[in-house]
Amino acid sequence: MISKKIGACSGSIICALIIFITAASVSTAFAQCEKVTDAQIVTDIYGKIRSDKSLASQMTHINVVSVYSAVRFQGWANDKGDYDRIVGFASNHGCVKLVNVNNFMEEPPANESPLRSGAGCARGTKACGDICIPEGDACNISWFVGMQTNLMRLERYALLSWLDRPFACTDPF
Repeated sequence: MISKKIGACSGSIICALIIFITAASVSTAFAQCEKVTDAQIVTDIYGKIRSDKSLASQMTHINVVSVYSAVRFQGWANDKGDYDRIVGFASNHGCVKLVNVNNFMEEPPANESPLRSGAGCARGTKACGDICIPEGDACNISWFVGMQTNLMRLERYALLSWLDRPFACTDPF
């Protein structure tokens, strides 16, 4: 009789332990995401785009914005496969709560489209890389593309300054 009570009790204890462990791991994940800023989320997504050789050239027409861990894409991808990979970077980010793709297209718009900034943006919109976005929206393209350009300038400067040294092209021995 006692063993039946212990058996019934141990099942309840195991269930309670499993619930406790699950709740603790979920709260730990949420606690880690509380420390992740929207800027870090945007940086993570642009970093993944930049590190993918087939997507890096598209950065000038992909604007990524995060507000309260809700990510919004604006612009376009070159094709459906690229679109899915780009959106997947946000969808698979552990701290992203929502992904909005309402203004993100699976393929480039026509050359005369008002979404392209080349011919000038319509009233109420502004240029953001190669795209036009609403005036009140943040443009993160220029920062990331500019950062890439500045890093290349820095590398070129470091190389040129090293070559300017008198001993750079001489045999030191």
